[in-house]
Order: sequence, then structure tokens, then C-alpha cells
Amino acid sequence: MADRTREQDQRRPDAEIILSTSASAGLVAIPVGEQYRWADTALLVTNGFERHNNGVHVLRELKAMPQVMPALARAARQHRVVLTASPRPYLGDYAHELATHLPGTWTAKVEVYAHPVWQEDWMPLLWDSGELTEAMEHRRIPYGAVLSDGAGTELLLIEHPGSARAYLLGACATSTFDDNYQNPYAPKSVTLPAFARLEASQVATEFLPAYERALHERLLAAVEAGHARLHEIHRSQGGGDVTSQNVVESTTIFRRLRPHAAHLLDRARRVPVSNPEDSVVLDRLRSLLNPVARPANRALRCSSLPGRSRRPRPTRSTSGSLTDPRS
Repeated sequence: MADRTREQDQRRPDAEIILSTSASAGLVAIPVGEQYRWADTALLVTNGFERHNNGVHVLRELKAMPQVMPALARAARQHRVVLTASPRPYLGDYAHELATHLPGTWTAKVEVYAHPVWQEDWMPLLWDSGELTEAMEHRRIPYGAVLSDGAGTELLLIEHPGSARAYLLGACATSTFDDNYQNPYAPKSVTLPAFARLEASQVATEFLPAYERALHERLLAAVEAGHARLHEIHRSQGGGDVTSQNVVESTTIFRRLRPHAAHLLDRARRVPVSNPEDSVVLDRLRSLLNPVARPANRALRCSSLPGRSRRPRPTRSTSGSLTDPRS
């Protein structure tokens, strides 16, 4: 993360509890900071708060606040923790409201990036050419919400760091891609005002179609580039023996290409293709996934290649973090 982010983080407390209200849950307390364990401990020793697996603490009985809040203030002072009241409602409420009103079946899950390192680990997963990447790279974002449609599409929602009432929504890359930072096909994140139910239509009619077009173009480009390289390798052989270098490179290309091709074909089955050029490409994809055996070129046959192998993609743990600095 850039030096500017570290400078901003130096102005934030080492241990902080961010308090926000939730219409469904009550009072939500989120421990963050490089010493977030101090904040977590202060909440654990304060009777009334319930700790959830994603790292947030919830006080469901709001009528108990006159007794609980003085106790939390004492615990915070004892553990050198700063209490901060958020001007916004709990992010989880907005995320769940948005997910409920999107077409299809969407779920929303809040993640806490208590330590700044956890936020940095998001960068390889983002696929965005707008403000979301800028915010995650240069500003301190202590928590976010991941929206998923259950079919491979994931979106990241955060509070807009430049506005007390706006939110940022952008795309995560599909699991078949790794090189996502500053990718030329990346869709642009959108700024959403405070009313999630109203803004769901903007996401459904503008952002999601733009995301689908961007993903389609990126998949096509990846497959076409791989095809071109495979043909180049084949021509370079000139009918002679296949070199070990060509076998290794072809194997690598096939491994990288097959998941892209399979993903694109799956999308084509769900959404009919009307563009003739896309139809030609899809025919080539089917040939790629079901290659015809060529005895003289057996080493390049897909059926003779090892199974798919990819570099593991960073994953989020049940605590909401991607990389725990304690490990």
C-alpha cells in the first residue's frame, strides 16, 4: 500500500472501536487498528456485547445502553482504546438491503479488515478501474461487505471515504484470473447514495451489465491470445519433432486457457450470442475444449496434458481477514 496510506494510518489510533447503529442488530462495535486486540479485549470484558465470527460485536438490548456504555468507556480507557461514533448506519444493513433488491439471489457478508495488512491483501482480488481501487490502495478502509450471486460474481461494497453518505461498489475478479491490477478490461466502480433500495436499480441496469460486458471481452481476449500463441508454436515446428520447450509452453497455455474457455462457454449457454464474430470464437472454444487427435502432434493434444493447475488465489477467512499478521 502506498506511503500516503501509511501516513494517514499514523493519524488513526493504534486501537479503535467504531460504533454504529443497526436497525436489525442494535449497536454494532467494530475493533480496528494495528493493536485491534486491545479493542477486542475491551469489548469482551464489557458485559452485554456479543462477538460474531466476522469480528464485530453487537449489543442487541439497546435499553441496556445506559449501563453498558459507561462500562465500555472505562474498559476502553483501561486498554488504551479510542471510541469513535460513526455518522453512518451499520454497513451490513445497507449491504443486505442492496442484495435483497438485486435481480436473482444475492447474499451479503460483512468483512472486518481490523489490521491494515488485511486491507492490502484485497488488491490482487479487485478488478476495478475506478474509485474503489484508489480507495483501497490509498485510504484506510477498516471493513467492507462482499455481495455474491452464487454463480461466480462477487462485488465489494465500502463506505465512500470522501463522503459521509455515499458508498462505493466495484467488482472482484473471477477465480480464473490473477493479473487484475490495472487490467485494461476492468469495469468502473460506481458511487451509490444512501438509499440502497433505490440504488439497486442503478446497479442492476448499469453496473452489472457493464461488468458482464467487461468480463466477456476479457475472456474472449484471453482465449484469442492463447489460440494465437498455440498456432504460432505449431507453425514453428514446421512438421518436425516437437521440442520439450514447446511442450512445456503449450502445456502452460492449455492450463491457463481451458478455465477461461469453459467459463465463456458457460456464459454463452446462459446468454444467447447474437454477434457473428462471437459465434466464430465460441466454435473455436468448443474445438479447444474437445480437440481432435492428431498423431503427428500428439504432444500438443489437450487430452495428453496434466490436469488444470493454478496458483492459489488469496482467500478470505471466516474472521473476515485475508492475511493475518499474527501468522
